[in-house]
Amino acid sequence: MLKPNIYLFPQLDDNYGYLIKNPHATEGILVDPSDLKMCLKILELNDCKATHILLTHHHDDHIAAVQDLKNKFQSIVVGYENDKNIPQPDLKVKDEEIFEIHQNKFKVIHTPGHTLQHINYFMPDCNILFSGDTLFSIGCGRMFEGTPEVFWKSLSKIKQLPEETTIYCGHEYTLSNVKFALSIYPDNQDLQKYAHWVEQQEKEHRPTIPTKLVDQIKCNPFLQCDHEHFQKLYKSTDPIEVFGQMRKAKDNF
Repeated sequence: MLKPNIYLFPQLDDNYGYLIKNPHATEGILVDPSDLKMCLKILELNDCKATHILLTHHHDDHIAAVQDLKNKFQSIVVGYENDKNIPQPDLKVKDEEIFEIHQNKFKVIHTPGHTLQHINYFMPDCNILFSGDTLFSIGCGRMFEGTPEVFWKSLSKIKQLPEETTIYCGHEYTLSNVKFALSIYPDNQDLQKYAHWVEQQEKEHRPTIPTKLVDQIKCNPFLQCDHEHFQKLYKSTDPIEVFGQMRKAKDNF
């Protein structure tokens, strides 16, 4: 089984893009490219061209470089069949579909909440997830189009993945997410340890991504809306209601 290399690179203010490339290959896959200059730089550094582009959702800070890259490399754009606002995909995929690029398998997970057509890409052979703006390290995306019910269901789907799953998300928001998480769960010792590590990473100007699902299950309050602590805090035993209150609190934090 091939295990691809994943290269994280910064885009715009706080976005991350990703290059997926098999060892020694000259062809790669870009995820959510928005900064043309940075995309071209990562491709050049790794001596490859972008044969494919995977899109998680239609926001401009995830798609702005698609057309230029497509023009340059004739890249095949992959996107969700029901998302009418992304650049026209050459390969339209649907929920739970499994497809293959360069001998790497990808499973589509429809995760409405941030947008209604948002999808994640899961690589089942190596337990890697590209979560876009659904799940962040110690946070989740803003609820622009969804409802608490659909967003909680989406996060619950991610929670079912293998615990050792490595998560690559769309933004470097971890420090502010940790501050909010500590404000609502200061006694969580796993979170305290994680927060210390995040502060060290920030001091050294290092990314806090990727993260492991096992750490998110222990530390991320948005994956714990069915936890007794938060049910008491938000005075509800309904995780959907808890999620809605928590997301509102984060928006106003």
